[in-house]
Formats: sequence, structure tokens, C-alpha cells
Amino acid sequence: MGLKKFIKLIKDKGYTVLENQKFCDHTTFKIGGKIRAFVKVSDEVSLIQLLKLVKKYKIKYFVLGRGSNLLCSDKTFFGVVIKVELNTLTRRNDYIISGAGVSLFRLNTYAINCGASGLEWSYGIPGSVGGGVKMNAGCFGKEMKDVVHCVTFTDGKKIYKRFAKDLDFGYRHSFFSNNEYVILKVWFKVNFVDKLQVKNRSNEFLQLKKATQPCEFASAGSVFKRVNGITPVPILLEKCHLKGVGVGDAVVSTRHCGFIVNTKNATFRQVFKLICKIKKTVFKKFGIILKEEIVILR
Repeated sequence: MGLKKFIKLIKDKGYTVLENQKFCDHTTFKIGGKIRAFVKVSDEVSLIQLLKLVKKYKIKYFVLGRGSNLLCSDKTFFGVVIKVELNTLTRRNDYIISGAGVSLFRLNTYAINCGASGLEWSYGIPGSVGGGVKMNAGCFGKEMKDVVHCVTFTDGKKIYKRFAKDLDFGYRHSFFSNNEYVILKVWFKVNFVDKLQVKNRSNEFLQLKKATQPCEFASAGSVFKRVNGITPVPILLEKCHLKGVGVGDAVVSTRHCGFIVNTKNATFRQVFKLICKIKKTVFKKFGIILKEEIVILR
């Protein structure tokens, strides 16, 4: 089935399909071309059904969260972008249960309001719960694996559940990194303490991020993974005198050179060319092959 007929099919099934969206409007990098079909899903049944349909009819698709950690091509995406908006948040005993589409900022605000400690370090990370768990997001020595209790997810056929010990968490890696499963809900194990304590600690981490990261510019966060999960890439880039180096409007941040920032109207081509330049320079000087942390969608 062609994409045009598929769009009609899912419209007939009650899905609202937006046909004039652009990735640049749905990613923190503010880069990316047109999207042929953009569908928001706000409940698990609709998401599972849509996944089932795109797979059945072999339609190209991409599952999108908050659009952080993502660099998209400027070319038109001839497929369906499924925007996950599973935004439920509840508290049960010693757990916070979050839909995959909840922003980490909203999750933290919820945690602060109910005095739930354990997530403070993630305050200010501009991603979704689902995306954060998928890549095992982390900073300041903490990672998602430290607070995740269990996850429910789907392949478009069934709903599955796995506990943290079975999720293969590693540095910027999880069970979900190399398959097509889509996260639905996440149970976070937290400790309930004084609300003011959680608020103050969360704000400390937020202010530290603002002081050390180029929050004034659009970006996709840290571009490269640590070498062997240990050596911070900014150290290597500084030694290669790459801080402030740019290609067009894509520039290596002078505040935190692990970030490439979009200073105005950077294109996919400019960012990708800069990534290649960085990798080539670091390899030439140190013999190290850098690996991207960001997802590149061409």
C-alpha cells in the first residue's frame, strides 16, 4: 500500500493526520525537513493499533518523543511520524508511574510537589520519560537505571513488562536501544521525603546545568558518547582546539564543547559536516573513533 492510501486508511479509522509539519518544529535542535504524515497518539490502544498498521502495510515510520537527542535530515520524511503523548502521571506507594510521553521537566515538577526524591539530577534534561529510559539518560554520575523499577512496552501486538534487572542498562544503552519496541509506561522507585528538600536539590542541579551548558541555543545535548564510557569527549575536543569551530550556523559550543549548537539557522548538512570534522580531527590526534550519542535520522 502506498503512503497516500495509508494516510486515508488511518484517517478513516479516526486518527488525525497532520500533513504540513516539520521536524524543525518538533526537535530541540530546531533542524529538519517536512513530515509527510504526523500523528499524535495519547492513549495506549491507539498507539498499539497504529504500530500494528504501519508494520502490516510496511509503511516507513518513526516514533518521536520530545525531539531531544535527535538530528533530522532536511529532506522530506516520506512516512509516518508517531508522536507519543502518553502523558499520565500517578503515585502508588513508593512509586511514580509515568506515561512515556511525559517530559522529564513535568516528571520532576510532579516529584517536587509530592516530595519524591531520586529524580533530582534529571531536572532540566529536555527529553521525555520514554526517550530517557531508552538511552539510559544520565548526568552528574546518575542514570535512569538508578531509579527505574519496571517498564511496560509494546511491539504493536502485545504489551510486555520487564523489571530493571532485565533491561540491559549500560552507558547510554538499554534493552530498547536496538529493537523496535515502544515504551508505554515507566515505574520509578522513589523515596518520599520533605518537599522543600526535593525542591532545593532539584533546583541545584537545574542551576548547575544552566551554568555549564549552552541553554541559550538550540541543541541536541551531548553529541558524542564518552570514550569507553569513561573519558569525557569535551576534554579531547579542547585539546584539539575545536571549541568554537563551526560550519555555517552549526558551532561547537564555547561553554560546553560536547554540544554542537544551532546559533541561527543551521542545517542538517552543516551539523553533519561538523560532526565528521570533529571525528576526523580527534582520530588524527588520538587514534580514537568517537561514537555519536545523538540519533541521526536521514
